[in-house]
Amino acid sequence: MQKFKAALTAYNTKNFQKSLDIIDEFKLSHLDAHLLKAASLTALDKNDKAIEIYQCALKNNPTNISLLENYTGLLCKLGDFMGCLNLLNTTVTTVSAKLSLNKLEALIKLNHLLEAKRLVKLISTPTNLEFRFIWLKIELHEALGELDIIENIINMLPEAQQNNFYISYKRACNLRSMGRFNEALGLLINIEKKESTTPEILFLIGCIYKDLNNTQQCERYLNKCLAIAPYYVPAHESLNRLYHSTKNKKLFLNSYELVKQKYEPHPVIEHSFISQLIKSNNYGSALDVSTNALKLFPNDHAIVHAHSVVLGKLNDHEKAFNLLNQLVKKVPQESRYRIDLAHYLILNGDYIEAIRQLESALKYDYFNQEVWAYLSTAWRLSANDKYYWLTNYDQYVKVFELQKPKGYSTSGQFLENLTDLLLNLHAHSTQLIDQSVRSGTQTEGHLLFRSNKLISDFKHSMNNCITSYLANLPKDQKHPLCSRNNNAFKVNGSWSVKLGNKGFHANHIHPAGWLSAPSYISLPKELNENDTNKSGWLKLGETCLNLKEREEIARSICPKTGQMIIFPSYIWHGTYPLKSTQPRLTVPCDVMPIL
Repeated sequence: MQKFKAALTAYNTKNFQKSLDIIDEFKLSHLDAHLLKAASLTALDKNDKAIEIYQCALKNNPTNISLLENYTGLLCKLGDFMGCLNLLNTTVTTVSAKLSLNKLEALIKLNHLLEAKRLVKLISTPTNLEFRFIWLKIELHEALGELDIIENIINMLPEAQQNNFYISYKRACNLRSMGRFNEALGLLINIEKKESTTPEILFLIGCIYKDLNNTQQCERYLNKCLAIAPYYVPAHESLNRLYHSTKNKKLFLNSYELVKQKYEPHPVIEHSFISQLIKSNNYGSALDVSTNALKLFPNDHAIVHAHSVVLGKLNDHEKAFNLLNQLVKKVPQESRYRIDLAHYLILNGDYIEAIRQLESALKYDYFNQEVWAYLSTAWRLSANDKYYWLTNYDQYVKVFELQKPKGYSTSGQFLENLTDLLLNLHAHSTQLIDQSVRSGTQTEGHLLFRSNKLISDFKHSMNNCITSYLANLPKDQKHPLCSRNNNAFKVNGSWSVKLGNKGFHANHIHPAGWLSAPSYISLPKELNENDTNKSGWLKLGETCLNLKEREEIARSICPKTGQMIIFPSYIWHGTYPLKSTQPRLTVPCDVMPIL
């Protein structure tokens, strides 16, 4: 016991290696020694060895609460939330507060939100775990898109907890999402003055200045962020989006060059640099950068993949294909590599192999919308009946009329007011390099999160349409749309698009969605059912793969003002070019199931 106490003292004084040495030297093998050894290994970032200790201890102590608390806590820390949940569901008979919180965290991270909501009501935490419980409740409501509830939770906290760095930061993020930019900025400036400056704080301040259309301060803070965190990729990408959309195009991508001159090469910087060059269609420079990056980081899969993308853009398809083939063999679970490989297989007419690759990807990532989109194309081109099972445009594409919210005499009055609001947002928007919009603008941020009665009224009408759509879906446990339908949903992303003359949406799908649901707020009079050119119409089924005569538009829809069109996010869609001096104003959104 004395030896164990010595090991425990070493651990408590942060001498973790000494703690391990004592345990090993005297071959301490009781359960408390195993727990202390695993904790010491974790503190030394030797997590694989810690997991081995926990697994060994579990064989003889499968229901020990302390052991399960520590082990599932480590699994959460490492991001193995499924491992945590499986362990808790198969071994736990007695539940502690800490185990409940570990389970709650795993459920939230795995998007099992309905079960998480049920669990929250059952948890009672001691004082020492209260803060973590509050934090997890905030994360749950954030995942559900319930931002008003987050604000209420924080407002009810004691002042000392409200002023906690992490709570203040989370609140600033929440206020920003709600469109309350000045309040969010005030919180962050206060944090910056009181706390030691972090890249995250500087980055968020810069982003909020962009929200407030203060590009000068936005640039200043993003540069301040990069000055203390030169490898902070979000700041690089935001800064260069700013330069690309303003008069400072000469500074576009300059931040990457400065970092490469001053600091050691880093794969995340190289990868981000290549991605930005690709998005700006600068394929020659992208080839130079990716070729050099490949020499520096030959075993970095993301760099190899980026190089393959550049080769494809330069029509060196054979080399790109070979690189992707190698990546699929090395990292079979990465869907992105199989999708890109299938792209080339489809181009070359090898539909059977494309289907094999894509169906293999589903084993690892069944609900990946891109995989299903490419599968739909390969199935169609190979005359496979599964194409109709998957797409069934008559069943899965539906048009709804947005209901008039309470307080408005007509739908027209409501839509006119909403149009004015959206046009004001577009007044400060520009066409960004990473959007499907051509000759138009797209708002940034989550539109439906904004604190605004008009938007809340619109959201209510929109939710009614989505609820009706889900109520009429068939039952099919293998179908990527129907199998996740339990009539509960959340809006995962929302924005507004304003197309001008000759504007259109390039063909695309929505990887972050389950359902896609554009609403048509204001349409020019030229957009009508008798137009043989189908100006501004929605088209479904045509891909972005440039298959020429093998392409097919499965359905064209002439939308009307006040309508919402709902369809699965894996269905290819775009628009015919608009021919009008009046804008085409829509609010698309991505809808996700709440499971």
